Amino acid sequence: MCSLHMNVERFRSNRRNFLKAVSIASLSSLPPLISNSNMTSASRKPESLSNSFRKLDPLGELRIGMIGTYGHTGLVLDAIPAIHGARLVAYALQDGERLPDEAVKREDTDTISHDFGEIKKRPAFRSDTRVYKTYQEMLSKEKLDVVGICLPYSFNVFASIAAAEKGVHIMSEKPLATELEDLARLERVLEQTGVQISAMLDMRLSPGIRTIHDAISRGAIGEPILATAQKSYKFGKDRPWFYKERKTYGGTIPWIGIHAIDFIIYTTGLRITQAAAMQSNKALHDYPGTEDNVGILLKLSNGGTAIVTLDYLRPESADSHGDDRLRVIGSKGVVEMRAERVELMTHDDAVKTLPLLPKDSIFADFIAYLRGQGRHVIRPGEATEVNRICLLARQAADEQRIILV
Repeated sequence: MCSLHMNVERFRSNRRNFLKAVSIASLSSLPPLISNSNMTSASRKPESLSNSFRKLDPLGELRIGMIGTYGHTGLVLDAIPAIHGARLVAYALQDGERLPDEAVKREDTDTISHDFGEIKKRPAFRSDTRVYKTYQEMLSKEKLDVVGICLPYSFNVFASIAAAEKGVHIMSEKPLATELEDLARLERVLEQTGVQISAMLDMRLSPGIRTIHDAISRGAIGEPILATAQKSYKFGKDRPWFYKERKTYGGTIPWIGIHAIDFIIYTTGLRITQAAAMQSNKALHDYPGTEDNVGILLKLSNGGTAIVTLDYLRPESADSHGDDRLRVIGSKGVVEMRAERVELMTHDDAVKTLPLLPKDSIFADFIAYLRGQGRHVIRPGEATEVNRICLLARQAADEQRIILV
């Protein structure tokens, strides 16, 4: 009897060890789930970049500087004439420290010369607007209230840090930074100086996204559960030099995907808690640093899911440069944007087209906030937070991991 009891116990022990081994082996085959070890104490709390700062005089002169000629310069320049007291006092063409070699310097100079010729035709550019070769010189000589930054994408963060150290508020092209370490450094400077920063996430104020945000805020679809977004673009015949390498381009997720991730957060009112992604370059062989296809999978803070696709594969024959879409499915219905047309379908009503809310200026909205005239559509800390999520999603794609955000 004793022998039988010992055999039974030995069997149970062996079985437990076998099941434990199987479980460990199974878990090791899953993609790793890692936390974001790069987050600083400031980056964990977007609200730490608060709106407690010295407001600009709404009736006084607004001295604006501009840095760079790449990206969406028009978001700043086209808004200036309609802003009371606003004046473009100075324009700096480039970063004086970071162009890598002579060939790139020549190409950069040629591109700037062409683009700046067009910029000078805009109404905001005045006969007394002073022009500087570098932003380092401009910031050392000019007393500015606000600066717009549109350099090659990986350079923007350094201009933002320099402006913040001078006490100048910032409207930067996105991404604000292309590396987590640089983003953390920027956040520390902003926290120390009280300087306010916003990003050119102008889709928040586009008619389609505004309309979807309004519908979800009114409870039209109930609780948002699943969001799918698409951004598809033509690549064109060529792009600037910095698209050729990841270290200067930054990646398609931070450059294009940031819009889609941001408007998912904005319209649903939810946070992102996990990110996974896949990406590659299959067609843009002359630009190996640019991913031409991307898929992102995100976990929402309420347990829902978001899916984002990005590409540079839109045919040149298409009638528009881009094809942006957003579909949000909720507990009571679905709202969808396609080609600036927004449709709503609920359990109680058939499909109906919603009237679009008007477009607004992201820069004018930011200036009103700086002048104490209202709340900015991008709350303090949100621009840096969505930037961080994009960099973590890029990291998830590079390392084939699921990352806790």
